Order: sequence, then structure tokens, then C-alpha cells
Amino acid sequence: MKVAIVWQRFLPYHVARLVAAKRVLERAGARLVPVEVASQDAAYGFPRSSLAALEPVVRVLGETNYHAHGAAEILERVLACLERESPDAVFCPSTAFPEGMAGVRYRCRSGGRVAIMDDTWAITDRRGGLTRAVKRLIHRNVDATFVPAPSHAGYYRSLGFPDERIFFGVDAVDNQYFENQVGPLRERSEQLCASRGLPPRHFLFVGRLLPRKGVETLLRAYAAYRAAAAAPWGLVLVGTGTDESLVRALASRVDGVVFAGPRYGADLCENYACAGALVVPSESDPWALVVNEGAASSLPLIVSRGCGAAATLVEEGANGWIFAPGDGLSLAALLERTAGLSHDRRRQMGQRSREIVAGWSTDRFASGVLGALGVPRRPPAGPIADALTRLWKGRVSVN
Repeated sequence: MKVAIVWQRFLPYHVARLVAAKRVLERAGARLVPVEVASQDAAYGFPRSSLAALEPVVRVLGETNYHAHGAAEILERVLACLERESPDAVFCPSTAFPEGMAGVRYRCRSGGRVAIMDDTWAITDRRGGLTRAVKRLIHRNVDATFVPAPSHAGYYRSLGFPDERIFFGVDAVDNQYFENQVGPLRERSEQLCASRGLPPRHFLFVGRLLPRKGVETLLRAYAAYRAAAAAPWGLVLVGTGTDESLVRALASRVDGVVFAGPRYGADLCENYACAGALVVPSESDPWALVVNEGAASSLPLIVSRGCGAAATLVEEGANGWIFAPGDGLSLAALLERTAGLSHDRRRQMGQRSREIVAGWSTDRFASGVLGALGVPRRPPAGPIADALTRLWKGRVSVN
């Protein structure tokens, strides 16, 4: 059996998932075909990932920027690639994207099976009833959906997927990498903070500086916390994005905020090692993989309910707290509460974070792939669903 897994660009967490899937598939007598649409994109600044452990990798658009291509071209090129490779099963992004629709069209032409990998949920899907109805019809040509966790299952049931066609574990990172990197660094965190110009005690934000990431709420909450605290922690912001100028202007009015810029790999692990807690204030986020990273780095977590990861990776009071999106007052109180904990209590919470995320590792991703491979092909979808599948090309979006 040949199993193709398609992503827009192989970022570090995609590579870790694919390596785990390759290992499990080989044990099952199957072959993985990793398909990377393009080597660059306009959304994420990650440096090029090493793909040596995955070779041979199928590269559809080569060393180009994904966002420099239109939806129709991407769909046709990915579809042609799949037809050349002739996999028995395809795992691809959701039908919102052209590479996702290429996987669905390949399934209709080839008689193979397709599973979509998606983390959209009720909070992030703001489209109307007509769009949802069209999506349900197209999904009649999809055999399984591979989503983050049971917290997302209800949304996919509403799109016509019965429980036996829903699988979990798609949003995983290499937990072991963060554990191995951050643990030794934490032993010299004081020296690291001093050498990097970071406050000795601080909260950490990691993410793109976009409106939906909730950075304005975080800065408002931090200002309120700092005004009331006798010995306030600092706030370190890691990332860049379209809202960076606005965020910098807001932060300039508040003492204690440090912009660390974009950080990746071992450099980012230094930030996780130095932080006292991770804050993820998103207004609306399909999952937020930084929650996985912070948990694997043994940090207490303060996460907005707008993050898909909150319900799975945060146990209220055990390893962190959840607050309502945009609720700066509640967030300010949680900042104060976290800073007021003893060092031992924060360490215990960080340990619980690591225990929780251990259940959502790349091994969980690999087992989800195996589970979805056991699902039979759906019966014929009907002429309307087939026509919509031929017409919809997906879209190319930066955010």
C-alpha cells in the first residue's frame, strides 16, 4: 500500500509527524509518499526544514513560494502529482485549500480513499449556512477526517462525518525535542535571561502578531496586572506579523515588555526555558501548537478558550487556567495568580503540562493515520456532490 501525505510546506512539526508515520507505516508493510507543495510560504518565517529523514520527498512546485501561485494551478499540479504517484490513500489538508481539493478529486478519479487533515472547529468557522451546506456535500466524497482531539468532533459530525470516520491526533509536535532541549537550558535560565536581555521572571507569548492572536488583549491585561503588582514579572513577546507595528505602539506605553522577534528551533527553546509561564490569548485559533510546545517544555499554561487546544491540553488549576477570549480583566487576574505561586507549585504545574501533552505526541499522529487507513471507501456521493467537487478549487490564503 502507498500512502501519500500532502502539506502546503513541511515545517518542523510536519516533519516530526511524517517521520513517526513513516516508521509505523513501514512496520505495517506500507510505504509513505511525503508530498510537499512548495518549499516557501508568505505566512510562516520558519527556516527550511531538513527533510533527509523523509527522502524521497515529492516536491510539487519546487523551490518556490506557495502564495505566489493561484488556487487553480496548485490544484492541477498536486492532482497531476498524485496521479503520477498513484497512492492507495491520500491524507491532505481540508477542502478549503486547493491541495485538499486535489486529494478529493484524485479520490474520485482513482477509486482510492482520502482523509482530510483539519483543525477548524465551531469557533473558527464563521461562514454562513449556504457555505456549510456546500461543504457537507463535498465531504460526501471524503472517507475520513483527521482532527486534533475529541473537542473538535462535534463540528465534524455536523459536517456529515459519523464517529467511525473521525480520527484524532493531527496537531502534534515533537514533544521529546522540546523536553530534551529545554530541560538542560532551564538549569541555567538565570544566566540565559541576563545574556539575552530578558527579565529574570516573565510571562511568554509565542506566535504570529495577527489580530486573531489576541495580543492587544494580552497587553491590556498585562498593563492592569503591572499597575497592581508590587514586584511585577516582565512580558516577552516572540514573533512577527502584520500587526507588529500596532503591537509595538501599544507595548511602548507599558513598562516591562520585551520584543524578542521571531525565534525558531534551539533559539525558541531558550525562551521556553527562561519563561515562568506561557500565555496564549488568541481570539480564534484552530488549535495553537505553541500550547503543545509550552506543555512539552514543562510550563504552566494560561490559554484562551478561543484556542482549540485549551480543552485538551489545559486542566483548570492543575497545569494552568482557561479564560474567555478578549477578557482582559480575567487574564490580568490569572497573571497575578500565576506570578504569586511558589516556585515549587509552578514546577508541579509544568510537570503536569508535560504529562498531559505526552498523550498527544507524534506517535498519536501515526496511530491516527493507521486508524483512518482502516476506514472503507464511502458510497457514491451523488451528482450534486460530484459537481460541486469538480467546481470548487479551494483558496490560497496567508492567514
